[in-house]
Amino acid sequence: MVDTSVIVFLVISVLICFLIPLISFIYFVKSKNHTIKPFLIGILMFFISQIVIRIPILTYVLPNTMWFIKMSMNPWVYGIFLGLTAGIFEEVARYIGFKYILKNNNRYIDGISYGFGHGGIEAILITGVSLFSTLIFAIMLNKGANLPEEVYTMMVSLTETDAFLGGFERICAITIHIGLSIIVLYSVQKRKIIYLGIAILIHTIVNAPIVIFPAIFNIGVIGAELYIFVCALILGLLVLCSKKYFKKGEFENEKA
Repeated sequence: MVDTSVIVFLVISVLICFLIPLISFIYFVKSKNHTIKPFLIGILMFFISQIVIRIPILTYVLPNTMWFIKMSMNPWVYGIFLGLTAGIFEEVARYIGFKYILKNNNRYIDGISYGFGHGGIEAILITGVSLFSTLIFAIMLNKGANLPEEVYTMMVSLTETDAFLGGFERICAITIHIGLSIIVLYSVQKRKIIYLGIAILIHTIVNAPIVIFPAIFNIGVIGAELYIFVCALILGLLVLCSKKYFKKGEFENEKA
């Protein structure tokens, strides 16, 4: 049996993963600021950079190469590689989106909208679908269904913390994506490619420790999530403080 409290937290996490993207989508659709386009482009560029390109390469191409197999045995190198490739693919896609598709969407609110689209679709596809499946299995198990042994073992070992952290992490991740979107938008508008490099570096610094912490420092899930929370807090503050650099009209006469 799966404890009722675990199921409750699973429901909360699933709702977070699906409702934040949905509510933000509705908000930007109805917004008088015409911000739905950046939201949709955020979705598109994440889907292309990760789902279409990076993840298939990591899943089906590189595992067949000897150098990748050897590299994956070194947590330091492997963690940095995964973080860096995520940063390169996602931030370059963000840059292309702002520079070539969103030339007329260069306001602060456009960066926010893009971040919600990018982070929202990631929440649904990377975490939401998986958590929803876990929730269904948990309900089935409690109703007496016979599940495969591996699934059964995973279900009965779930804790409230496990169930809660999925949704909590997505809130942090969306905040991080909004922050990175603001940095890349600033890079495009100021024509300073260095800020794209900074965004890639930050993305790497955020992602790499998720592999490195447990393997090298024996830091568990809670420690890793606390690290993500701190990163989200810093980037969230950056978003709030950067609004003054995106005053209405500041970039409107500049060509992207």
